[in-house]
Amino acid sequence: MSNSSVTLKAEGEVRNLNISGSIDESFDYQNLITSPGTIYNIDFNDLKMINSCGIREWIRFIDKLGPNLQINYMNCPHIIILQMNMVAGFLTANAKIHTFYAPYFCEELDEEHHILLNSSDVVNGKAPVQTIKVDGEDVELEFDAIEEQYFKFIKKQRA
Repeated sequence: MSNSSVTLKAEGEVRNLNISGSIDESFDYQNLITSPGTIYNIDFNDLKMINSCGIREWIRFIDKLGPNLQINYMNCPHIIILQMNMVAGFLTANAKIHTFYAPYFCEELDEEHHILLNSSDVVNGKAPVQTIKVDGEDVELEFDAIEEQYFKFIKKQRA
């Protein structure tokens, strides 16, 4: 039994996928490639976990789609960014990351925040300045990762 839920909506040549839950060894992608389009928009907003077997299954899925279509990733959580940065084949040449969550930290509140960014927000490998309101005042958040490592996926993707 699959621990993930994938909603697929076909609109002409566009396939919109919303993935929620976990991607693991039970990830069944067969019904996602029965009538492939030329553009796949993949939304990870509700993804909670991916394990090593899930990474293998994801790469198999992307390989089956082939290199001749466009893959657009949206709302990529930290766990997906880590895989894109570390695992060969996870981020393919035909893929583009549009939006992703980046880790920031508020020292004043001692709490982490995951801020949704556009890839274009990252200029010269630097995290954009982010603020939150604390007691009515703007407080600057600190980027909570090593920029060069975290934003590696941006350099990998084709412009």
